[in-house]
Amino acid sequence: MFLDPVKVTILTPGMDEQGNMSEEGIPAALVAKFLDERGVVVEKTGPYNLLFLFSIGIDKTRAMGLLRGLTEFKRAYDLNLRVKNMLPDLYAEDPDFYRNMRIQDLAQGIHKLIRQHDLPGLMLRAFEVLPEMIMTPHQAWQRQIKGEVETVALDQLPGRVSANMLLPYPPGVPLLMPGERITQQSRAVLDFLLMLCSIGQHYPGFETDIHGAKRNEDGVYQVRVLKHAC
Repeated sequence: MFLDPVKVTILTPGMDEQGNMSEEGIPAALVAKFLDERGVVVEKTGPYNLLFLFSIGIDKTRAMGLLRGLTEFKRAYDLNLRVKNMLPDLYAEDPDFYRNMRIQDLAQGIHKLIRQHDLPGLMLRAFEVLPEMIMTPHQAWQRQIKGEVETVALDQLPGRVSANMLLPYPPGVPLLMPGERITQQSRAVLDFLLMLCSIGQHYPGFETDIHGAKRNEDGVYQVRVLKHAC
């Protein structure tokens, strides 16, 4: 096995190497937002892991910026600062919601949601069973350009043939391809997507980016499906 010296993965508390959840945790998305507000680019964010790329253009000064950012986060977290002071951009997403919230309460709230939904197990099941293929992506595209599509809420997706690829980020891997249909056997695919959506519904600013789905102002995700596809 070869290690890529350009890529560095940092783990945050909350889940061990076997996928067991701990009582308390710090979701990686929270650390990523803190670093982003300080100009540190996180290449990829998982539930409890952060991926950084140290390319040729990254010098020692910029590398130390990451260490400084992580140290500042640890200090601010231990002091349990208010979200308003620690993450002003996140606070601006919904000032009323975050007005008196402190960083540890936010971290444990998101961690609790992840535990309740058993994210590690749900993610494994979502990628373990493939949806049913009704037609090829090309055939689905031909139906779409003819206008044979309609929009439904994400939770109405089972039994319908998807017109688009659905790809949540993170992890950035397609869950459903055009022409595929979620069945009872692949129900975990939908449950995983709905779980990701619920975090953003509970905590403004943590909405999941799902390629192929559109989030309305009321927070409901909608997807395009083929009409009269069996």
